[in-house]
Amino acid sequence: MREIRLYDSLTGQLVPVSAGDAIRVEVRTSPTGFDGGVNVESTRPLVLFSFLERFLQREGLGTKFLFDSPTGEDMLYELSEEQEPLSDSDSAADHDTEMSLLEVSRSDVDRWVNVRFGAGRDGEEWEPASSGERILLSDALKHFGHPAVALYLLGTHYSLPLGDASTGLVTGSKNALRIREAVKTLVPDQPSPPDMRHYMEAFRDALANDLDTPLALVVLFEWVLEAERRGGEVGDNDLRVMLEVLELEDLAAPVGA
Repeated sequence: MREIRLYDSLTGQLVPVSAGDAIRVEVRTSPTGFDGGVNVESTRPLVLFSFLERFLQREGLGTKFLFDSPTGEDMLYELSEEQEPLSDSDSAADHDTEMSLLEVSRSDVDRWVNVRFGAGRDGEEWEPASSGERILLSDALKHFGHPAVALYLLGTHYSLPLGDASTGLVTGSKNALRIREAVKTLVPDQPSPPDMRHYMEAFRDALANDLDTPLALVVLFEWVLEAERRGGEVGDNDLRVMLEVLELEDLAAPVGA
């Protein structure tokens, strides 16, 4: 297991995350919208939290994610799934799972890393986009698709404010198309060349170093550029793994699949 470091906003330092540590997540920006719509930029903290949670799970770290008490008490809370035992007539498919909050005393947490989403290193929240510059999430998904939205949201480090949504989504759409086109030239379900393995290592190292998603994307496109330079006919396994980590595996799926 490689060392994973995250920026701890309580100490102002990059600290290694160990198995069993708790991650205190501080979401400083709430999704904003109107008429039932959600601004695509303001969903970013929740997207990043979800991405961090699954990334640490993939890396085999037994972390728990804690939140401050909504009433200001000296307690932390852990999200937990509560599910009633299945009866003989029930099936898992039609049985609802509800989320609940488990109280966790601060004194019971040996060590936690405080990760802040939605604000800079100084703790200042960024100015929200004006209403005229906001793009509804539903519109972004409809016109650009999930990969473009994901590439836009992950293309800037979480400690920095996002750029213009319109420009970012157009760029994300172009990058998604480039990946799709590159996949067509690759040999499906085959190992990638051993001498290209260092791209995979650099990709995982970037994510392990303070969840540096923009650097990870740079490495991914360096892999694509090298595959293009070799004229295609390169095994697609490493690219598929990188896309899967970013939850962009649909870009490697056949069109219409």
